[in-house]
Amino acid sequence: MELLPKKGSFTVALVLGDNDVTDINPAVLPNYSIYDSYGATYVERLGADDNFSVKEPASLTNMAGISLNYFLSDKISLNLFGSYGYKTSPGEEAYTGVAPLKDSDNMNIEGSGIPAIQGSPETENHKLYLSAGADYHFKFDQDVRALKNTDFYLGGRFNFMYERLEKTQISWLISKDGDLSLNSGAEGTATAEAIGFGGSLVGGVDYYFTQSLFIGLEVNVFNFMYQHTEIVQMPGVQGADQTTTFMNAMSYPRLKIGFKIF
Repeated sequence: MELLPKKGSFTVALVLGDNDVTDINPAVLPNYSIYDSYGATYVERLGADDNFSVKEPASLTNMAGISLNYFLSDKISLNLFGSYGYKTSPGEEAYTGVAPLKDSDNMNIEGSGIPAIQGSPETENHKLYLSAGADYHFKFDQDVRALKNTDFYLGGRFNFMYERLEKTQISWLISKDGDLSLNSGAEGTATAEAIGFGGSLVGGVDYYFTQSLFIGLEVNVFNFMYQHTEIVQMPGVQGADQTTTFMNAMSYPRLKIGFKIF
């Protein structure tokens, strides 16, 4: 029994690995923090470095997105691929701390003070990646046992990516002449936004274990992307922007685990 999809078939696949989704470094936006801090003692808050939708290096345990294929004929299919990620972290208030007590020699008494704690901003991050295109599926003599139920394809894609990162500082510490004071609420929301367009030539192979279940491998044979990124540190001020163009070949290998719906 031939298991490969035919005209009118529809497949859905979970794609594992990596794709071209952007990865804005949160450090490009300011954390309003201590300055002129000679003689001041404070503790930085801990931050989690758990980027989503993209991993460095690429990992097959990373979910890159969902792929949909509809077969216009036995050899031609339309492809739609997408992924979306959202992450938010609540901000934390800064704390000026408590000065240590002094002994008779005017020395700090160990353990009698509480160090200042730096505030952390509220952060919100959205990532979107979409691609659309078509694939050509090569048909081989099914009498060749090694190729039975194996689907080789070559396709073209139009790719779009978008990311927006926002930081809103709740409060932060200011140091003047060694004394700490609390400041808050005046700087607004800083933003970084990236938009990219491009195209790619992809190649892949799917193996059908049953009429419904298949596993596959896919790679970008050639990939081109144009990206524009703009950073606005404070509302009402001019942003800094940059454009980037990159090309690569034999990149972003991906594993697919899929199902033929009909």
